[in-house]
Amino acid sequence: MERLDALLDARFVRLSLAMAGRPVARVVTAVITAILMSLTVGPGVAAAWVGGFALSEFWLWAARRPFASGAPGTTLQRLHLAIAGGSVGVVWVAVSTIYWLAGTAVLQFVGVCGLATILLAGQTQAMRSPTMLVIVTVPPMLALMVLSLGFSGFHGMGVTLVVITLATLVAHLTQSVLIQLKESAALDALQREAVAASHAKSAFLAMMSHEIRTPMNGVLGMAQALAHTSLDDTQRRQVGMLMASGEGLMTILNDILDLSKIEAGRMTLETTVFDLHDLVEGVAALWLGAAREKGLGLDLRIAPDAPRWVLGDPTRVRQILANHLSNAVKFTAAGSVCLELSPLGEGRVRFAVRDTGIGLTAEQQAGLFQPFAQADVSITRRFGGTGLGLSISRQLVAMMGGEIELDSIAGQGSAFTITLALPAAAAPLAVAEAPAGEVELSQLRVLVAEDNAINQAVVQAVLGAVDALVDVAGDGAEALQRLAEAPYDVVLMDIHMPNVDGVEALRRLRAGEAGAAAAALPVIALTADAMTTEVERFIALGFDAVEPKPIQAAKLIQAIAGVLSRAPEPAVAAPVAQTA
Repeated sequence: MERLDALLDARFVRLSLAMAGRPVARVVTAVITAILMSLTVGPGVAAAWVGGFALSEFWLWAARRPFASGAPGTTLQRLHLAIAGGSVGVVWVAVSTIYWLAGTAVLQFVGVCGLATILLAGQTQAMRSPTMLVIVTVPPMLALMVLSLGFSGFHGMGVTLVVITLATLVAHLTQSVLIQLKESAALDALQREAVAASHAKSAFLAMMSHEIRTPMNGVLGMAQALAHTSLDDTQRRQVGMLMASGEGLMTILNDILDLSKIEAGRMTLETTVFDLHDLVEGVAALWLGAAREKGLGLDLRIAPDAPRWVLGDPTRVRQILANHLSNAVKFTAAGSVCLELSPLGEGRVRFAVRDTGIGLTAEQQAGLFQPFAQADVSITRRFGGTGLGLSISRQLVAMMGGEIELDSIAGQGSAFTITLALPAAAAPLAVAEAPAGEVELSQLRVLVAEDNAINQAVVQAVLGAVDALVDVAGDGAEALQRLAEAPYDVVLMDIHMPNVDGVEALRRLRAGEAGAAAAALPVIALTADAMTTEVERFIALGFDAVEPKPIQAAKLIQAIAGVLSRAPEPAVAAPVAQTA
């Protein structure tokens, strides 16, 4: 039974269903064949053949039914499908047999050509399914042997020549099949290697993400903390350059990770209602300062009838627009940049990013959307960047059912037109959520479960700036112990820690291991593993919020304020002593 399962594998079933799924073409061919057969060998024979054709088609239809819903089918059902498919092949071999037995040279020639056609068709199946090859080629080969040796009237040397010819034909067919099977095996091996390489790349990028984000958390976190201290103008500019450089590195890393997720098919889109006008205004505001520094005008034009509330993924829409707007500002030395939003109807909107920059030749435009490609090497030297932004944007736009068009003239500027499917939606009901500035964080009791000393210092510096009281724990076990010994208002939990990691510590916390009061504490997950961080998954595990590393001070404080505004009022207790 196992051997039969191997022969009638999923590839055979897919191929059988695909071949059986063209009944109209077979019926049309059968009608033409029946007419020709009626004219050449008689209507009675033609009628008998049509009856056999109808029975085989009905049998094949019945054999396909268990697979209609995409089910793999049992071994017996697959065997039934193979026999039914074979019966269809026998019916078509019968056409050539009938013509051969008619006796005239012309009809025998037609019969041989028919059998040769079926054999050639069978050859195409060798790489796709050896089992299908046998089902398709064995009946015509047997018919050719029987007819040429038993019903040809050849004698003596004629029989010898026929045998030699048939042997040569079989040898060539066998050699062809063996070559195709060898190539198929090689292709399968290459495919397995490619899949393994893709998995290895994804694993490497996940590790790289974690390893780079962890030290960058320290660099950017300390730079942000330093920016809030007393600095002279020179020092403030130096800190600003340090932060800008770190954020530039994180942008490159995020681009590489996004591209990897898209290639692996692991990029998912969110569907939520958001304010499109607010999003576009926010993207333009991000690049207003950079444009002014270069003496450029940055115009934002929103058509009066453009929908305000739409349904889609605001994060990815913002990413697409930011990529195009940043390029426009980067590659424009003089003149202006313009971002436009207008409706197209039927749930679609159009964005246009126009600039008076360096423009592109037709040759440069041809490879512009390829990963790691820029117009030429000199552009990389002059302006920097990885060349990933536009490639990622194009693939995100395609995922959203949209398209990007480019109109550019070298030396005169470029215009990118982006069309996205963003259906209009009703404005969401107002949700009363206190912003970070309205929540009192002074004397807030925070426990930070984090094994990295630099990350501990970053969180302490960020929260110390708002006068919060911070304790640290080196792993999940120590965090549970501290939570059992003293009251806290919120817990910041790193995901990857030695001994007891963040997920296990949260499970035990919610189970009451640190006491009933601690079990209900708001817990924010901190993680540098950007490739596997999915907010929904961590929230489902019991975390109240998720903050990625490198930690951004404003976002972390906002996240703490958010979970505290949703949490029940904590019990009054003595403050926790701040740990150095």
